[in-house]
Amino acid sequence: MDEKNGFEISDVLLHALESAKSYGQRLEQKRERRLWKNIDMPCSLSAAINRLTKNEMDKIRKNLGLKNLSALKKGDLADELVRVIPAHFGQLFYRLDRGMCDLVRAAARNSGFVPSEGITTDQVASLMGYGLLFPGVYDRQRVLFLPAELADVFSRADGKELINVVRRNTRWVRLTHGMAYYYGVANTWFVQERIEQLTGNEVDFLELFDVVSIASDFYDQVRLSPYGLADTRVFDAEKVVAEQNKRPGVDYYPFSKRELLIAGEPGYIDRPPAMNRIIDYLSEHYSLTGEDLDEISFQLTGIINMEANPIEGVKYLLGMLEFSSFEVVQQLTDQFMDLHNNTRQWVLKGHTPNELFQEEKKHLRPLPAEPFKFVPKNAEVIDIKTRKKIGRNDPCPCGSGKKFKRCCGK
Repeated sequence: MDEKNGFEISDVLLHALESAKSYGQRLEQKRERRLWKNIDMPCSLSAAINRLTKNEMDKIRKNLGLKNLSALKKGDLADELVRVIPAHFGQLFYRLDRGMCDLVRAAARNSGFVPSEGITTDQVASLMGYGLLFPGVYDRQRVLFLPAELADVFSRADGKELINVVRRNTRWVRLTHGMAYYYGVANTWFVQERIEQLTGNEVDFLELFDVVSIASDFYDQVRLSPYGLADTRVFDAEKVVAEQNKRPGVDYYPFSKRELLIAGEPGYIDRPPAMNRIIDYLSEHYSLTGEDLDEISFQLTGIINMEANPIEGVKYLLGMLEFSSFEVVQQLTDQFMDLHNNTRQWVLKGHTPNELFQEEKKHLRPLPAEPFKFVPKNAEVIDIKTRKKIGRNDPCPCGSGKKFKRCCGK
């Protein structure tokens, strides 16, 4: 009866999951149809704004910090946005990194639009949410377009000063993303201080916060949490911080500027030697694509950072691949444990377990005179100094003055 009920529950859950997936797909299709509508080029700011929903207009209003507009109805809000956005647009450029600024520049220099290839729907929504670029279909092609009024604003601002600020912002974003990648969660004040140390320049906290906020929306690599800047792979920022706080004597690993800039690139996957050994082994024994291997690397790194029990990584591999023998399973288990001990972990503030172990070994005290008193039955015990076998009635080598059988030989 229980087994039957178990099957019934599983069927219900499966049906619910399928329904949720189907509903999600329908919502995404509806969203796609709304975003990608035909446009005429050049397109005015008024035409671009009036294509939006009230919620989309409100997002622009909030992102640009426009005050006293929340009570306006859709039509009135659209008119007000068309009036005030150009005045705020020039300031917005100075909060962009190179990736976003290059998109706006490309549109401004290409009759107001740029193909949307390689840009996700979420990134399109992010750009639209700041009034930077808008989606549409022009000449049967999906494009991101810049209204004519805003293209003029950008062209006037695009110069040496903007290029230098954008270059600086790009370093800030990559360094922040790199710290979040390795630390999981990093206090915003710590991030500011570390960027100042690495760049040798003072950093305005509010300016940094604005730049990172826009980049977080677009790249979806970091999110703002009550505990600081968190990598989007972190499910429970509070738990990560709590684990970090259990090690007050451990400083954050001092990554170099170059290491953080590399880790901050979109799609970066850390590949320590132990990871490469697993990847090489899998490549040799299984027909896997480069994309498959990247996914496995990504998942294994995530499992190590999110699961306290290393066996979860082995379970993941067992679920992904078929193994011909127990020996193969044992080999991969050993390799995964090596990877676990040599992976930089959030809860260890970017250190690997092996690094902390080696550091602790340097500070270990000498072993006590009587470290262990367990001796296997019938085992031979050798005195380290004389290198001779110790008899049961001989003085115990620990120096207690008792016979061996009455002391460590019990």
